[in-house]
Amino acid sequence: MTWLGLGLASCTTPDRGPEAASNINDHVNPALTITARWPHDTQAFTEGLVVDGRVLFESTGEYGHSRLRRTDWRSGRILAERTLPATQFGEGLTRLGDKLYQLTWKAGTGYIYDADSLASRGRFSYAREGWGLTNDGHQLIMSDGTSVLRWLATSDFHVVRRLQVKDDGTAVDQLNELEYIDGTIWANIWHSDQIVVIDPATGHVIARLDAHSLRQTLYDSGYQDDAGTLNGIAYDPVAKRLILTGKNWPLIFEVALPEIDGCGADQKASARARDQSPE
Repeated sequence: MTWLGLGLASCTTPDRGPEAASNINDHVNPALTITARWPHDTQAFTEGLVVDGRVLFESTGEYGHSRLRRTDWRSGRILAERTLPATQFGEGLTRLGDKLYQLTWKAGTGYIYDADSLASRGRFSYAREGWGLTNDGHQLIMSDGTSVLRWLATSDFHVVRRLQVKDDGTAVDQLNELEYIDGTIWANIWHSDQIVVIDPATGHVIARLDAHSLRQTLYDSGYQDDAGTLNGIAYDPVAKRLILTGKNWPLIFEVALPEIDGCGADQKASARARDQSPE
């Protein structure tokens, strides 16, 4: 199996203004290619996903059912679990160094855990709602359901940067679960089977990815009734492994990392060369 590198950090598109705004389907990339599938707890209302080798960290939502789990994602076996207070609705999750950071929806409270043991390492506060969470290796990047992403310093969690996400000049809201992949930000769009790929330097949407093939697989397997929205992106940069799932889905999917349209030939060539070089 060949995994394709992105090399997207310098791949930007000009903001051509609202008059040039395109239909949502005008630049959707081809359907994602499923390479493997694994069991997933249908009771898990997935809000955040982080993968580290065979270990999957998952934040789940809903009042009275919100949890942080550490699982063997190939077997579905739960290795460790923390339960949030019944008044808290779990949301986005990211790992930075040896710590996990978990958001809650409306409480304005985030939780910090030791990544190995899930032991508590403290709390933090933030304004607005908590939706998705990722990091760029230095700071947390947070979504709140609007078109604006916020960067938070881990020293005191103050907002150090705001960035509005636009697609051909039109603001893109409902940004949900986030993942930072090869210098770009990937975001689920709530209530859709699409993922947008965002240039963090400009906020421009580089591409939209169509995940309908994942839902079709659920339908074909007889799971169409209870499967909620696509929400869960995890990337393992060592194995070049992309993991996707959704709320109450019975399956976790390994997906071939797509090459994004809109990058020039030079960037694509350099990405392929880097991908083929020895680790």
